[in-house]
Amino acid sequence: MRILFCIFFLSLGYSGFAQKRQQIQYSASANSQGTSDAVIVDDVPLIHTTQFLPIDNIGGIIGKGDVIAQFNQVFSNISFALKNAGSNLDQIVKLNIYLRNSNSVPAVLQEISKMFKAGKSPALSFVTGNLSHTDALISADAIAVSVKINPESVKYFMPQNLSSNVGSARSAILPAGPAVYVSGQAVKGELAEATRATLEQLITTLVSLGLEKKDIVQIKSFIRPMSDLQVVEQEFANFFKGANIPPMVNVEWTSKDPVIEIELIASSPVTGARSSQQLDFITPPGMSASPVYCRVVRINYGQKIFISSLYGQKTEDADYELSTIFSSLGTILKKTGSDFSHLVKATYYVSSDDHSAKLNEIRPKYYDPLRPPAASKAMVKDVGKSQAGISMDMIGVVIK
Repeated sequence: MRILFCIFFLSLGYSGFAQKRQQIQYSASANSQGTSDAVIVDDVPLIHTTQFLPIDNIGGIIGKGDVIAQFNQVFSNISFALKNAGSNLDQIVKLNIYLRNSNSVPAVLQEISKMFKAGKSPALSFVTGNLSHTDALISADAIAVSVKINPESVKYFMPQNLSSNVGSARSAILPAGPAVYVSGQAVKGELAEATRATLEQLITTLVSLGLEKKDIVQIKSFIRPMSDLQVVEQEFANFFKGANIPPMVNVEWTSKDPVIEIELIASSPVTGARSSQQLDFITPPGMSASPVYCRVVRINYGQKIFISSLYGQKTEDADYELSTIFSSLGTILKKTGSDFSHLVKATYYVSSDDHSAKLNEIRPKYYDPLRPPAASKAMVKDVGKSQAGISMDMIGVVIK
């Protein structure tokens, strides 16, 4: 089916800037009516939220056993966080949804179709596994355009009546302009030790880019087991003592070693000489380059493309499943004015060793070895679609 575009114009007033017109473009899904294959957004300030649970403002779980009631509470929390940061639900360009059971996906999709106007659905990503609250059936984080605030540096928001990830910011604004996507890093060891060492390694990477802790917009951790999340949160509290803890997202993976991998997004203010290229593919000092993923990708300018989770067409054959995913990705990239060498970030969720191995084999067929996206690959309980063994969550840029 031909992919259709709907251009949605927003009138935005940025603090300290003249009012201007800004556009978000929605690429309708070829496979699922009412959803988007991709969303394109101009170089504007983007709010990244923490991962919200279905918890009220005093920390109580809402709708125990009822995924719809919990969905409503999660999005009530997201709505409040966005409003606090100068935005609203209509400006969401990407939703990352985490479910305890993939059987809940159809019900959640139905609720999302009610929440957003036809043709203006955000890009969606689903993954299944244990959540950080034993009674939670759903959690989510969002990326949205900030329609009122364009800070010169990362701005954190910590409204006290939102109970989630105690001690971390509920949202942060990535200013318009250059940004870096840092691939997942992992140091082996027991969970506390590994978390601490990995955070130190990530900061070393940022320093090599001329950046600091205060430039971090969001951190995502892949951990095992989720029941030990408090260990991770305590290490974050220690590491960021005296500073704001960026919005945190936590995904349980089934990897046995390492026990944690951490990736991040950061603002990259122009300091000194900067490449004239739209994207810089960077290997920090002391790290090795790979032909299938880049340690750091920096966007210097241009429109971002957020692509919904991609699944294969045939699930019993891992080779065919992966080839159809990359074929679909190629089609979406072409329709959105991009290509494989302009991918910025990839998150691969895999639920079998076979799919993980086949992914390693197929990536060199599509990626320029000098321009692969930053990436994390997480072994998870379920990728959000019955019988599927892999999903791919991608971010790219429109070629300039």
